[in-house]
Amino acid sequence: MFSFDAFHMYGIIGSAVIIGAIGIIFLKKLNIKSMYKTELNLKDKTFSVPRYLIGGILFGLGWALVGACPGPIFILIGHGYWSMVIVLVGAVIGTYMYGVLRSRLPH
Repeated sequence: MFSFDAFHMYGIIGSAVIIGAIGIIFLKKLNIKSMYKTELNLKDKTFSVPRYLIGGILFGLGWALVGACPGPIFILIGHGYWSMVIVLVGAVIGTYMYGVLRSRLPH
């Protein structure tokens, strides 16, 4: 059974996904330009169950093992949870490694 907090968390994430999807639909339909007056390059992505499933599982496992989403890492460090420094270093290394390997990954 979901706790009250988990229910609200999923509601917030779900509403963000829905609002984002509606926003993208409007951007495409109304042909809205960027703030620099250039065309927005919003290409459709090919749907791939294994890619999204594997990526989602890895992201979710990392999030669950850490116990915090990326945003509050800095707040937790500020409150004295020094183990989150390891999480921050891991996040920075992971981001760097993605940049290095990006051209070899199936996007």
